[in-house]
Amino acid sequence: MSAESTPDRILATALRLFNSNGVDRVAIYKIASDLGISPGNLTYHFAKKQDIIYSLIDRLEIEAAEVLTTPRNPGAKHLAGYMVNLFSLMWRYHFFFESLTYFTATDPHLAESYRRIMHTAIGGSVQRIENAIACGDIEPMKAPNSPKILGENMWAVWVNRLGAARSSLDETSDGVAAIYDCCVHHISLIQPYASNSYVARLHEAVKDLLDVDQDSVARQATG
Repeated sequence: MSAESTPDRILATALRLFNSNGVDRVAIYKIASDLGISPGNLTYHFAKKQDIIYSLIDRLEIEAAEVLTTPRNPGAKHLAGYMVNLFSLMWRYHFFFESLTYFTATDPHLAESYRRIMHTAIGGSVQRIENAIACGDIEPMKAPNSPKILGENMWAVWVNRLGAARSSLDETSDGVAAIYDCCVHHISLIQPYASNSYVARLHEAVKDLLDVDQDSVARQATG
């Protein structure tokens, strides 16, 4: 017998179905059917689909806090690891980021969760940018540009690129191409302010972490 509890199984199945089909096209009975349990068994644990969504986003927020509060070392390998971990997490819950306009406009609970994740992510980026400036890997920014503006731009690009990358992949994808795409666009925002060697180290570290080979990099660039 699996050690995984029924609520955990429900959440894992719902997350997979939401990511594959979109929240609107996944009903309670579909989640129950996929699990091989009755709808009544499912609603014993989660009265409605919205409760499942809340639980998933609560988990996302906890996991995001763990990733975003890791040591803010400005070194290329550390920054690459931070990027890969953050974008991997966003990919794992991509149904939420793909439906942000709907969720944040219609549900105050989800809107507040998103704001907390966004503000923590931007704050983490700003701190890492400032650390890299202090180390000389990134040049100081001249007004009106600032680490805060760059951090906000990064977040906007991540969310948009996640959706764009997702639309070109099938539902069985492990997300490596989408994660790599987000990393490349992240680095492109840093590049105007960074040394060539720092940018090169970032690209190499990301490719190593994701085990991306030169052929797949070339296909990504031309796709």
